[in-house]
Amino acid sequence: MTGMRSVPRPARDDRRPQPRARRIRVLHVITRMVVGGAQENTLLTATRLDAARYDVTLASGPTTGPEGTLEPRIPGDLRFVRVPELVRDPHPIKDPVALARLYGLMRTGRFDIVHTHTTKAGLLGRIAAACARVPVVVHTPHGHAFHNYLGARGSTALQAVERLLAVRTARVICLTEAERDDHLKLRIGPPDKFCVVHSGVDLERFRAAGGSPERTRRALGLPPNAPLVGCVARLVPVKGVHHLLDAVPAVRAAVPGAMVVFVGDGPLRAGLEATAAARHLDGGVRFLGLRDDVAELLPLFDVVVLPSLNEGMGRAAVEALAAGRPVVGSRISGIQNVVTDGETGLLVPPADPAALADAIVRCLRDPELRRKFGERARQSVSGYGIDAMVEQIDRLYAALLTGRGGTCSDEPSISLG
Repeated sequence: MTGMRSVPRPARDDRRPQPRARRIRVLHVITRMVVGGAQENTLLTATRLDAARYDVTLASGPTTGPEGTLEPRIPGDLRFVRVPELVRDPHPIKDPVALARLYGLMRTGRFDIVHTHTTKAGLLGRIAAACARVPVVVHTPHGHAFHNYLGARGSTALQAVERLLAVRTARVICLTEAERDDHLKLRIGPPDKFCVVHSGVDLERFRAAGGSPERTRRALGLPPNAPLVGCVARLVPVKGVHHLLDAVPAVRAAVPGAMVVFVGDGPLRAGLEATAAARHLDGGVRFLGLRDDVAELLPLFDVVVLPSLNEGMGRAAVEALAAGRPVVGSRISGIQNVVTDGETGLLVPPADPAALADAIVRCLRDPELRRKFGERARQSVSGYGIDAMVEQIDRLYAALLTGRGGTCSDEPSISLG
């Protein structure tokens, strides 16, 4: 109508409280929380993600075995769910029950992301996530189980299953470039299905470890001047610790008084101790068992050995290098990306006690070589810090949730509205 004035609308009051963004719900699934690199990685990821943006739940099967447990380190504000039937070995009754429990947890939890860890939890967890229609599924194998675990038939079957699951997995996170390349060679999935995120290590803790090596030797009952060879590992077959024990006589013959010190525990310990006694190696081998002071022990060792048959990354190698220790390791996927042969240590063929002994002896006999390796070691692992790992995972989550893909590169962080 004519003669009427339009009345301007009141300006929007931008001071009104805005709806609070919903935190991103993430479920981490792992078979057990024993003392090990995969479990350390999982716990660090679950606890270091920004709590203001992420609502995190950790699900695990029962933590059993002589390797020790990380469960006391799970903080009280992290939601922890026990799945009793989620066991490491295949089980015709428990596996379907575990699958059903995980499906129920995912349906009721309405998770935006399910992130599975290790082989067994990765199999059941990703099947449950597909059935529960979880928007984003991520898997970290922590070193694949295609070799030295299941035998020829089992490895072939696992590869076939992993190819099927890769179709429903948004990203597979490999700890090293070599691990990613192994997946590609076996045609588990196309290149854009994989990305590399190094497992985070508290580098400063290992770089700054001080104390008195002499006092620590006395406290442990170690000879004051003996050359010491350290091995920090679970005492299980895949860690190749029996090959290191086989190398001890040759090491002792070439370097009298040298001692190999095993730090860790596992089902092989009793057998290793019996073998050492039968070979009269009592003066050349010590088993320290589980320790929570590895950072303080590493400076004692003239050289650290990783005789593994299979590794995702070789967390113990990163820790040793951060402590400035030269490393002798197997030339296998994972370790060869961490230890540079002839620069920060020496690499030898796996399952070869003679080659292992030769490399150890070379390091023990040459203090200048050890010094050069140690100087280069600390800087060589600068990209393996905890913050770097969590930032890359955060970016990947953000990219996948917004449908932009995600390559573990620089992507903006987000929250859900």
